[in-house]
Amino acid sequence: MTIHELLQRAQTRLIHAQSDEPQANSEWLLAHVLHVTRTWVLANSGFDVSEKDARTFEQLLVRKETGEPLSHIVGFQPFCGLDIVVTPDVLTPRPETEDLVERVSTYFDKRGEHLFLDMCTGSGCIAAALAHKFPRASILAVDISQAALQVAQENIRKHKLQDRVQLLQSNLWEEVAGTFDLIIANPPYIPTENLNTLTREVQHEPRLALDGGADGYEVTRPLCQAADSFLRPGGLLALELDDGQAWPLARGLAEIGWKADVKKDIFNIERFVFATRD
Repeated sequence: MTIHELLQRAQTRLIHAQSDEPQANSEWLLAHVLHVTRTWVLANSGFDVSEKDARTFEQLLVRKETGEPLSHIVGFQPFCGLDIVVTPDVLTPRPETEDLVERVSTYFDKRGEHLFLDMCTGSGCIAAALAHKFPRASILAVDISQAALQVAQENIRKHKLQDRVQLLQSNLWEEVAGTFDLIIANPPYIPTENLNTLTREVQHEPRLALDGGADGYEVTRPLCQAADSFLRPGGLLALELDDGQAWPLARGLAEIGWKADVKKDIFNIERFVFATRD
């Protein structure tokens, strides 16, 4: 059977299963099975796939039909030019978070000896991306989940960043010491009552990394309330939030002395808050 034939059947099945992005998921799965790039798959539609590879593809396709995230099936997710190991213990890195990292990167000199803090690090994708972009920076990556930190450790080792990225298990600020040029976070922000409305793929991800409590601010609120004690003069607080949360948080920060601004993400959603203190 050719690549074209396999992909056509796979896309039809994923559409029927109401899977996210059926075409892209089919192409990524087959590329993974064939150990090639997605571009190669698209450029070689007439290539005959072996029976062994077709069977493997079928097994993975069945998993995708159940709603299992692509990143869990293939074991990684591209993020800011890095392949990030992903397991069911961490969120899958998303384009919005890539956008956050890219925007934050414009605030700092790439040659500077900065000290960054990545709160709620999860897979460590933000910490790894910042360490990669800022070769003289040091990053503290914090999470309450030991399981998530084990995944983060694998990613830090994979990209040979152990000398500049330190991992710390802490419930927000409890174990954190020192001050930082940047505090960046993609915290749990989904209101609890909305968790059941998320896609099947997202519902495979850890509730701890999604559940923002009754109003979605259960983690973000204490994170922000103490952030000024850990931020150096002229430093930046950068947050990713849910649709509709950014302006209320920015106004709350302004009330306690911050200068806060809201930015839209690549999907035109007001998702990011960037805040500084004099």
